[in-house]
Amino acid sequence: MERKEDLLEQIEKIKKELKEKEIQNIYLNFVDFSGNILTKMVGVKELINNTHVSWFDGISINGSLLSDFKDKKSNDWLVILPDPFSFRIIPFLKDENQRAALIFCSIKNNSLDTRGLLKKVVGEFQELEMTPMFGTQLIYSTNLEEKNQNFYEALANNKNIIFQNNLVNELLKANVDIEYYMPYGKKHNRIDLVPDVADIAADKLWTAKWFSKTIANQEDINISFNNIEKLDLSSCPVHMSLWKGKREKNLFFDSEDKFELSQLAKNFMNGIIYHQKTIKALATATSKNSQKYYQTKISVNRGNSLIQVPLYFNEKRKQDRIGWSKRCIYNGLNADQNYYIMFAVLLYAGLYGINNKLNKIELHETDSYPKESLIKDLENNEYFKEKLGERILQKAINKLKGKE
Repeated sequence: MERKEDLLEQIEKIKKELKEKEIQNIYLNFVDFSGNILTKMVGVKELINNTHVSWFDGISINGSLLSDFKDKKSNDWLVILPDPFSFRIIPFLKDENQRAALIFCSIKNNSLDTRGLLKKVVGEFQELEMTPMFGTQLIYSTNLEEKNQNFYEALANNKNIIFQNNLVNELLKANVDIEYYMPYGKKHNRIDLVPDVADIAADKLWTAKWFSKTIANQEDINISFNNIEKLDLSSCPVHMSLWKGKREKNLFFDSEDKFELSQLAKNFMNGIIYHQKTIKALATATSKNSQKYYQTKISVNRGNSLIQVPLYFNEKRKQDRIGWSKRCIYNGLNADQNYYIMFAVLLYAGLYGINNKLNKIELHETDSYPKESLIKDLENNEYFKEKLGERILQKAINKLKGKE
């Protein structure tokens, strides 16, 4: 939780930058349960003068217009709360009347606030002196098909490469740090973002997605976030590790272990395996794409494993980077999901494994479950009812039943 003094300092920095760069418009973005990026726009004067939008009280929106927020039992009006630490200038909007900035918002006092849910679980880890670090990837396809494109095959005049180079450089200008980017099969491109604290990593991934959709629309390009044709590749792999502080010590690393994994890391991953049916149920409820199926196991090989532990580096010999890259990769998400809720679910599952010191657990050949079984799991899972709230679980159940 940020201190009020830090919030006020950040707000003053934003006001100064808005005036200096003559920004005209603010895109206040928030995310619904299904993973759609929604927006309410305000003028800069409104934000600076706190006329109708407040940094601390938020601004109202008509929830009855949004299918995911309709609720007969509660008020139709919602309040979105701008997070000043998510502020970014949108560099590619250069026209005098279009210059704008982007701010992500939580939904104030609302049980469907999935951004707030992720911040909550990050806070629970930090209270235990652990910081969850997530490395994310934006994977997408366009209608700019290139016959000569494949994995790692990049030609400078490839239309997909030109689009991706433009996108990457706009993200870099907006302070979204990127590790690398590449063609990813015959139809997809991939951008790897630098790992960050889980909730900040989610905001950056949403920013990358919003940028990609906006730039594609500007250039009359069709962009989609569908599954990759190669069966064993996830369209939204999540690299996860736990750290002391932000980058003081990787708590997943143990130099004495065969795979250089600490007991904490093993407990965390076993918690995810243990709760995979629940994770699968929520993933199915929040994605428009069909789900891929993985072997519910942890492996050092990529293969078709739900969780992979990379062994790219010999950590014991790299004294300057001891434990730096030790992490696990969860493969069971789609690129079109609500990252906030799915990252929160992964963390709560991992936290369950840590708190219950899960070691050997029953492994299933695959995470393919009948829809009725997924619904039953959500109806009876007391742990996630407590952690996520009944309304989120009921929303997922209704989606699985086809009622919403």
